[in-house]
Amino acid sequence: MGSAIRRFSQFLLSERNASGETVRAYLREVSELRSFLGASEGKDPEKGKGGWKYVTAADLRKFLAARFPGRKSSTMARKISAIRSFFDFLLGQGEIRGNPAASITAPRCEMRLPEFLPVDEMMDLLRSLPAGGEREARDAAMLELLYSSGLRAGELVSLKREDVNLDEGTVRVLGKGRKVRVVPVGEKAVGALKGYLAARRHREAPVRDALFRNMRGGAITARSLARILEEALRRANVGRRLSPHGLRHSFATHLLESGADLRAIQEMLGHASLSTTQRYARVNVGHLMRAYESAHPLSRAWRRT
Repeated sequence: MGSAIRRFSQFLLSERNASGETVRAYLREVSELRSFLGASEGKDPEKGKGGWKYVTAADLRKFLAARFPGRKSSTMARKISAIRSFFDFLLGQGEIRGNPAASITAPRCEMRLPEFLPVDEMMDLLRSLPAGGEREARDAAMLELLYSSGLRAGELVSLKREDVNLDEGTVRVLGKGRKVRVVPVGEKAVGALKGYLAARRHREAPVRDALFRNMRGGAITARSLARILEEALRRANVGRRLSPHGLRHSFATHLLESGADLRAIQEMLGHASLSTTQRYARVNVGHLMRAYESAHPLSRAWRRT
């Protein structure tokens, strides 16, 4: 990996606190751009004289047109975002004078409504978590905390013991852009955390301060968390697949349905923009429309029954 791309990777991890999945996706897009420029334009910006500062908006448009014809608008938007972020990084480093991707407009994406569990299915999932030893207590504590506080998977697996205040019922979270927020933890999740900490063995561990550990003592990974949730959904006979992020969506949707303020939800989720949080308002409108159609005597659904 070339020097500029390698430094961009370090920037994403250390300054942006981006997830491993996001870093891999961004580096893949930038590496493909580098390969395209070397093959079709005869200039490898990592090796050629002048480097990335000679890349133009026309070069980027050729790259996008050649590599991604007919792709979904959401796919194209992600690729443009990755390339724009890379050139923003170089601009901040003083290596280029302007961002050639700034003039490239990403296609308008249809806003997808987030996947979430209805309240009754969410309760079935949590009630089905088995009791047992350290592993079972850990799994229950992780899923309870995800739903109770709306954490991202990466935020949860990065937690340290001192980030959780069980007496106050709060958790300190290091989110995107290395922004810190303090989020409430519900009573049931506090109880699950206490049970896990009581069951956790005091063995020598490679990552001593990690809150959630695997059975070897290392920090749990986001991939392991996804497997744990998948097994829990199967055990509870919930007839759908859901990622750990779906528990975050469930947290926000259920709060909004219960009348919570949208800006308070934004703060708890750690969203930089209120527009991101407003996706859940669309979910809530859908919930109201279903209730209306099933109950109002002049609705189409009611008339068909």
